[in-house]
Formats: sequence, structure tokens, C-alpha cells
Amino acid sequence: TIVSLNPCLDAILVEIAPPAQVLALSHYSRDPSSSSIPAAVAARYGVTGGTAEEVIARAPDLVLASSFLPQPTRAALTRAGLRVATFGSPATIAESAAQVRAVAALAGRAEQGEALAARIAAPAPRAQLAIDALLWQPGEIVAGEQTLIAELLREEGFASHAAARGLGQADRVS
Repeated sequence: TIVSLNPCLDAILVEIAPPAQVLALSHYSRDPSSSSIPAAVAARYGVTGGTAEEVIARAPDLVLASSFLPQPTRAALTRAGLRVATFGSPATIAESAAQVRAVAALAGRAEQGEALAARIAAPAPRAQLAIDALLWQPGEIVAGEQTLIAELLREEGFASHAAARGLGQADRVS
């Protein structure tokens, strides 16, 4: 059984594991402004606010979290005998596929993970001409060229207007 404390890991879990295996997703997945999954899907799973007490009470076999999991929380989970696996934010499609495989292996769902990784890594058909696009993120910032979102946009046939303007990761555009 698994508890996830990260919305990106939640999105992997709901694709590879049945609801009975997932004791709780992160509270982010119930909030439409921060969720990585559709609300109807998130509603099929329990949620946790991410406190050590909540997670320990659920007694999962595995806790999945971001590499930014606070050290006191991680220490409490470890002291309680829980297995904790942390993951960073992938910066490429290949890293995303590798993360899916790693999560799936930990969940005992390697076959489902391989299928999802293959879907993620499958090349998309390219447009004849690149479409100039500026990805504008909250806080009036743009994504840099060495990010997952920039790679995904290139794969879908978009050209970075931010790069054309000489803008890099987290530069501001009003």
C-alpha cells in the first residue's frame, strides 16, 4: 500500500496502481488549482495533508514524496518504520519516463509503469512549421529551454518565443 505526498507522483500512481493500493494522494490533487489529475479521478482516492501523523496512522508499505520533503517529517516516518522514497522534478521526457519506471518498480507495478513510460516517451507527430509560443507561468515568469515543459512544447511542434527574445528560466515577462 502507498501514500503519496506529491501531486506529480499522484499522477503517476493513478495511472499505474488501483485505488485499493493507494491509501492516500497528496491534498494537492483535490485542489483544482494545483492538481495534476482530473477531479473525478482524484475523488476515487483518499487524501492526506502530508503530516507525519496522518501518514503513520495509515500505515502504508511505502511513502512517495518530493525530494523537498522536510527532514523532520522524513525522520518521523523513518522512525515509525515506514519506507520513504523521494523523487526530484524531471527536466526531460527521458527523466520523466525513468521516474515513472522507478515509481512503478517500487509499487510492484512494473508492467503498468513500462506502458505509461512508453506513452510518455512516444514521439509526437511534428507540425510542418513550428508555432511560435510563449509559455507564461504564474508570477509572470517564463520557462527556460532546459526544462521539461520546454521539451514537451518542442516535441509538439512549438518554437520558444522566450528563447527568441533571449529569455531564460524564470525571467519575467509582463
